[in-house]
This record gives sequence, C-alpha cells and structure tokens, in this order.
Amino acid sequence: MADTAPITPAQIRAGRALLDWSQEQLAEAAGVGLSSVRDFEKERRGSEVGAVRAIRQALENHNVLLLPGEGDNGPGVRLLARTPNVLRRPTKLGRWDALTIPVEWRGREFEIFLSQDLLDDLGRFRETRPAAEYVALFDAHRAAILKSAAAAIDAGRVAPDRRVHLTHDDFPEFQRRG
Repeated sequence: MADTAPITPAQIRAGRALLDWSQEQLAEAAGVGLSSVRDFEKERRGSEVGAVRAIRQALENHNVLLLPGEGDNGPGVRLLARTPNVLRRPTKLGRWDALTIPVEWRGREFEIFLSQDLLDDLGRFRETRPAAEYVALFDAHRAAILKSAAAAIDAGRVAPDRRVHLTHDDFPEFQRRG
C-alpha cells in the first residue's frame, strides 16, 4: 500500500477494532500522544498531522492493511494473513486437558489443540498449574503457537473434523522436560 494514500478516521477505528486495541494501546504502539489518536479519530485533526504517519506504521506493523478507496468502493481495512486469526481466545483447559483455540486460516475454520503436557513443557512447569496460568502461556507464546498452527495446517496435518493437534515437534525452540 502506498504510504501517501490518505487514511480516514474510520480506518483507524476499524484497524484498532481488528487488533482489539484501545486508543491508549494504539498511541503507545505509534509513539504518539493519546490526544493525537483521539483527535484524529474524532475528525478534529486532518491527515497532515505528523502523528498520522506513525499511527499508520503502527497498524501496518501489526498486520493491518489500510486500503485506499477505489472506484465506487470506499477505503477499507484488512488483516494480512501471516498467521491464523484467533476466533475465540482460550479461557480454560477444556476436555482432554487441553487448550483449544478456534482459528480462521485462509478462509477456513480450524481448532488448534495444545495438550497440558505440551503446555507444561512450554511453561517449564514441573507440576499442574491453575488454568489461568495455561491461558497466560498461550498469551505469552501466541505468535509461536499461531506460526506452528499455520505450518501444521499448510502441511496437511488436519484431522477430518478440522482439528490440529500441535506436538512438541512443532516447537523445537523449547527443550522438552527431562
């Protein structure tokens, strides 16, 4: 996308929504003041403000593509598909003592399974922990987990019910407990 194409306040709001970011989070990621984000989104400042370039860059750094208007189509926003998109963040260990994460990848829905044993190794836990700690592991290793999920799906390691079971082999950067 051309860095010179104008962006609209609605695109900034939509980009934040795609990332589930507050105005504060966007301001921090862009390295601008909160008032700059608020003023631009409320149409109090024009795009000539230097902060808009930093806001654009922050969104694009997090896989948000700001699309220019074209013909009868207005400007828009889209997520780039570098990793699967989480449809629902896990909140607890489910059946089979696993975190299950529904994701969208390349237009299809899949369910990623992370066993408690795998999670214990990722967290270097020596004993069972409360569910919240396993969920926190997902948050801490989200990028690696989603990258591994994409690779497993692309390699065809998908069960007929569209479940993808990640294993220790999917995370060579983490040593297995002894």
